[in-house]
Amino acid sequence: MPRLLSLAVALIFAPAFLDAGAHNTVNTWNGTLQYDEDWGYVDIRANAHTFWWLYAVKPANNRPLFVWLQGGPGSSSSGFGNFEETGPKTINNNDNPATWLQVADIVYVDNPVGSGFSYVDNNSAYTTNITQIGQDLLTWLRKFLVLHSEYRTRPFYIFCESYGGKMSAEFARVITNAIKEGSLQLNFRAVALGDSWISAMDYVNTWGPYLYANSFLDDHQLATVNKEAARCQSLVDQQKWTQATNCWGNMENLIGEETNGVSWYNILKQGGTDDWSSSSSFSTSPIARLYNRFVKPQNSDALSSYMDTTVRQKLGIIPNNVKFGAQSGAVFNAQSDDFMTPNWDTVDQLLKDGYNVVVYNGNEDLICNTIGTAMWVNRLTWPQMASFNSTMRHSFKTKSYPLAGYYKFHNNLSFWWILRAGHMVGFYSTKRKTAA
Repeated sequence: MPRLLSLAVALIFAPAFLDAGAHNTVNTWNGTLQYDEDWGYVDIRANAHTFWWLYAVKPANNRPLFVWLQGGPGSSSSGFGNFEETGPKTINNNDNPATWLQVADIVYVDNPVGSGFSYVDNNSAYTTNITQIGQDLLTWLRKFLVLHSEYRTRPFYIFCESYGGKMSAEFARVITNAIKEGSLQLNFRAVALGDSWISAMDYVNTWGPYLYANSFLDDHQLATVNKEAARCQSLVDQQKWTQATNCWGNMENLIGEETNGVSWYNILKQGGTDDWSSSSSFSTSPIARLYNRFVKPQNSDALSSYMDTTVRQKLGIIPNNVKFGAQSGAVFNAQSDDFMTPNWDTVDQLLKDGYNVVVYNGNEDLICNTIGTAMWVNRLTWPQMASFNSTMRHSFKTKSYPLAGYYKFHNNLSFWWILRAGHMVGFYSTKRKTAA
């Protein structure tokens, strides 16, 4: 699906065009870009070390900065988001013509601590909820801005996908609170939530109807799936978060059985053939099954080998005892009691405070399907929701697709429906670059 999200980004943010000056280059849809790189560690707490990697196009010309946060929790921004989606290169140093460097500088943060090349010295340093993650990200940002103070005044955006959306909403909240308090100077413009796990039960409750509408379930199967979803909803209503997470895991096993293993990331594929997820897991623990299905495949393939060899040698700062993604299982487990807690109210407050929120969703995604995303958006109590809902929706096109998707916006909220895209929207513009 060439250019889809890049076009969406370009329509939201004006692109900058460059001339000579940087020592690295990438050939893109809009010509050759020259860029510099920087990377490092931030000690965010005792025994907790966050890795980041910055790509900056020169000359700067007041270019925006995008912070990219991967999902999981436990998947790597510097690995997957960088080399598989939005960065200037793919593995083996091939150019990514769809790179988002065409519109902004990008910094990838391996978050929560323990993801990617980030690491902890002992298990007590892992975060266990979204509030702690937000504080860690704010600490990282303060220290990053000491090193790169030029980004204090340039337009600043947060982009993400999946569980990264839950983290990004909280990151935006702590940023805007710090700005209000006068403790942070930053030209914060927007948070963009891609296929984001903002309201778990809105997704769990719509898995059945979405699959039914796409012919993956019959009436009897739909009733079975909806019955299990109702059980999960009851546990969430009682705030029995551990049991609710286990119910989520059991629900996914049920859907796998009823659909013969449809991919959670792209319903047009089968699990295990979609580049990221595994089709099944033999672990007896619901949490372990969830990790093995969604996070482990992103940390144990050709990308991981590339990160632990070529990239490690290039970076030159990764401790010898830190293996790429090795702590991701512990990261996932530590957050498990927080998986099912919603934070759409955080998005609501950002809108009420006048900050821009961009929601975008791939229509082939199952786990964070567009029906569920629309449901949590409609939960917002932002005073202008009625006006947003009555606003006309527009289509957009690309070179290859006369109908590439839809969008609508009102004031500081916009929603993008991306056709022919699964869960990792940025991946699809990169993967299908040959059709651009």
